[in-house]
Amino acid sequence: MADFKGTILTLKGRNLLAKAQTGVTLTFTKIKLGDALWSTNTDPTQLTDLVSPKLNLPIQEIRVVGDGTVRLRFVLTNTGLSQGFFMREIGIYAQDPDLGEILYAVAYAGDRADFIPSDGVTKVENVVDIYTVIANAQNVTAVISDTVVLATKRDIDELAQSLNNTASNLSNQISTVKPEAGSTAPSLVYQGKLWVDANDFLQYFDGLNWKNVKTSFADTVDGFHASLTPAPNVIVPLNASGILDLSATYVKSDVYTIRRINGNSLTSDYPLAVGEEAIYTFSTSSPPIYVPLRIATDPYGVYLILIFDYIINQPSSYLGHYFLYANNTTYSDAFKVTFIIFSEGSTSLEFVTYSSSSFFFDWFPGGICSAIVNVYNRVAIFESSTNIATNGLFPGSRRIGTTRWLDKSTAWTSLGTMQCNSTGGVILVRRLA
Repeated sequence: MADFKGTILTLKGRNLLAKAQTGVTLTFTKIKLGDALWSTNTDPTQLTDLVSPKLNLPIQEIRVVGDGTVRLRFVLTNTGLSQGFFMREIGIYAQDPDLGEILYAVAYAGDRADFIPSDGVTKVENVVDIYTVIANAQNVTAVISDTVVLATKRDIDELAQSLNNTASNLSNQISTVKPEAGSTAPSLVYQGKLWVDANDFLQYFDGLNWKNVKTSFADTVDGFHASLTPAPNVIVPLNASGILDLSATYVKSDVYTIRRINGNSLTSDYPLAVGEEAIYTFSTSSPPIYVPLRIATDPYGVYLILIFDYIINQPSSYLGHYFLYANNTTYSDAFKVTFIIFSEGSTSLEFVTYSSSSFFFDWFPGGICSAIVNVYNRVAIFESSTNIATNGLFPGSRRIGTTRWLDKSTAWTSLGTMQCNSTGGVILVRRLA
């Protein structure tokens, strides 16, 4: 092995060390190896680089020894080395905040050097430790490379000890949660403590009392218990045949599959969610009656409007025309109405088209109307019918038609107000998309 007598600080290294005593961070950057034979008048303190550098090596580890020195570890390898050389010089480099990277310290072996062969048949891979002075430097670091990792016996021993300690800790933790067994409950308890009693039932301590795990959790899914009595957050059990019992005994009948709100109680425009609906009831002795729907419309929303006119016998002057005023506003002749009338007992069809100042739905008292209102296309596709003659004037009839809003420049932000020319009925508005 090469005989290096120790490291010598260069002049620039001494100056950097002086700065480090004032708090400047002393950062070691790399190691260089060289093969020069120094002349008798070579002053190592004046060197700014190795006389004949041959190989740059990264620092693998740094450790402050505590006696004013630091140990730098590097891996000497000939991987990629094209030409062998005698390792006579070792240079330690550091970062000076004013000068940049400098030669901090140097070691010399002279004619007691080792030969490092080129990369080939002979592979060289040695861990080398070199020490240098840092005095009382407050902050000492190194640029550490993880590209070459070679574990020493000490590294392996330290890792093995760490793994043994971890395994021992885990074993201790596992032993603390291992359920105890016996006819008497354990005296040392904590929340979550497990105990197998004399009947082989697993018990757990909830912080106050022991609980039977089977009794407490056997009938739960995600913490919700099964019960024969319907209640919120309760699982409906299977019947004796293993089938979910959906009879009125276990399943509530007075429920809706979608969320319904009372439209009459709305005080401002409400944005219906998809699948949500609002219901309105109205009655008056002197039609028309105006029902504010108070639904904020989505610019791409589709809504279903169902109108149930439950007044059957009424004067003919109360014919069941219904009008929807978008944005609660009248737009003069801005709507185009087109519909076909199918009359009972007749094979002829009546085709009607005209302009309107609002969305128009047409049918007679006692009828039912459904309309798909597409806000994006500004169109209402409606179907209405009545199967009961009114005062003998009209047979049962059916109407299919559309009302289209022609004003594309006005935003439709509120579904609007429904004008009902009837003494009573129900309106249902449901958000479809």
